[in-house]
Amino acid sequence: MRNAIEGGLTKTRTWRFWLVLPVQWRFTISKVVHCTRGAYVTRLFTNGKVILEDKIIENGSVLEEDGLIKEIFTDRIDIPADEMIDANGLYISPGFIDTHLHGGGGYDVMDADADGLVEIARIHRKHGCTAFLATTLTAPTEQIQAAIRNVHKVMNSDYNGARILGIHLEGPCFSMKFKGAQNPKYLALPSPELFDQFDQGLGIIRRISMAPELKGAFEAAKAYASKGVNISIAHSEADFACVKESVRHGFSHITHMYNGMSYLISPDYYCQAGVAEAGLLLDELTVEVIADGKHMPPEILQLIYKCKGPDRMLLTTDATRPTNMPEGKYDLSGLDVLVTDGVAMLTDHTSFAGSVATCDKLLRFAYKECGFKLHEAVKMASLNHAKIINMDHEIGSIKRGKRADIILFDDDIHVVYTPSQT
Repeated sequence: MRNAIEGGLTKTRTWRFWLVLPVQWRFTISKVVHCTRGAYVTRLFTNGKVILEDKIIENGSVLEEDGLIKEIFTDRIDIPADEMIDANGLYISPGFIDTHLHGGGGYDVMDADADGLVEIARIHRKHGCTAFLATTLTAPTEQIQAAIRNVHKVMNSDYNGARILGIHLEGPCFSMKFKGAQNPKYLALPSPELFDQFDQGLGIIRRISMAPELKGAFEAAKAYASKGVNISIAHSEADFACVKESVRHGFSHITHMYNGMSYLISPDYYCQAGVAEAGLLLDELTVEVIADGKHMPPEILQLIYKCKGPDRMLLTTDATRPTNMPEGKYDLSGLDVLVTDGVAMLTDHTSFAGSVATCDKLLRFAYKECGFKLHEAVKMASLNHAKIINMDHEIGSIKRGKRADIILFDDDIHVVYTPSQT
């Protein structure tokens, strides 16, 4: 490797070192300074299992140039590069993307705290998430506006952590019956004007979750879907007919499938389908699942996969403030939350309160416990998120011309390298 690197350079020095990691995680990084090959910075990932959209290359390489994927090779190669990363058999994967992420490390997006938001981004990047939508909660209008202004500020700053792609507006337009861990004091009816008020002309809302049965929902959905915003069904008691009609007005996704929504009921012995059944049946809808091993068992995830397939199913954390923190009591937008045994619940035990999961945990559960093919599970944790916010041309998979948001992990989905770690 060293000779191959030095062969394309003049009068350079090369450092090679091992990160202090368990032996099965070790990989080699060689860096070269004073590159004479031009202005572009190149990085070569080699000797790893490259996860593509439709397969895994068992002993492949990926060349990055100026932050973009330049070339993918089906074998181990030795070519000049400014930085050489010998994966030593680890998986070379696209970074995870999460379009539903509230917080972590003791911080929440709703805090409207710049340092706190950077800490959220740093913590989740450590677990393989390279990009996310900062997600709000039901709260007073002024608090939501402050949170969105803070996200816009941090997005446009130089910080060390996962890239913030914009805002996922979760709330305040939800059903009282299925509000879950959304503060009932601040529930509201949707309208284009309300969402404009939240956006404040910043143009960073990329996804809105709301209940389609509410008055004004169709009009609001149509207005924002026309701007390219993903419109998701969430915390809803809609019946099948309403969901089917909502698709015509711009709804295209279902937030945290089976959690906070109507599903099969049989009043007077007559069965009625709800949001969950519509999600399984309607091809126009993609669905997301909190695959943390707590929100639902493997059998339900397998059922969803059987109905939706790997292209219409997303793995999401719905991570909240207590993520990567000790168990105990926390605040969620004015609601009391208790975390025990890896589960965040309202203290009255009436509802989950998001999760304390990270993206690597979701992938591990989908792959190890549900039996999904690894490259398909990775797609659910990366490319499919990029697709629903119309960014799949730029991120979400290892493909020529896309951003080189590359991570390395082992067979047990322990992430050992993410961008900017070296």
